[in-house]
Amino acid sequence: MGISTINLGNSMGAGGCTYINDTAAHTGDFNSIQFTEDSVLSAITGAIENSADLITDGTVFSQGQVIYAPITSVTLASGAAIIYKK
Repeated sequence: MGISTINLGNSMGAGGCTYINDTAAHTGDFNSIQFTEDSVLSAITGAIENSADLITDGTVFSQGQVIYAPITSVTLASGAAIIYKK
C-alpha cells in the first residue's frame, strides 16, 4: 500500500469520524468537516487562513458542504456535522 493510498483512505474517513450536534469544543486530529444540516461555527482551529473571519462573519455552511483542512478543534454555534479523523 503506497503513501497515496493511505492519504486517500484518510481523506475518505478511514481514520474514523464523530457526529457532533452540540456547542461543545471537539478536539483531535481531523482532516475534514461535513455539515449534515445548515450550520454555523463558533470556533475552529487548524491550518485555515483567515478562519477568524468565518466566525465573525457568521458564515452559514449549507447541508452537505465540506471543509477540507487539517483541523485540531471545532465548535458549532448551531447545526450538526461529521468530523473526520486523520
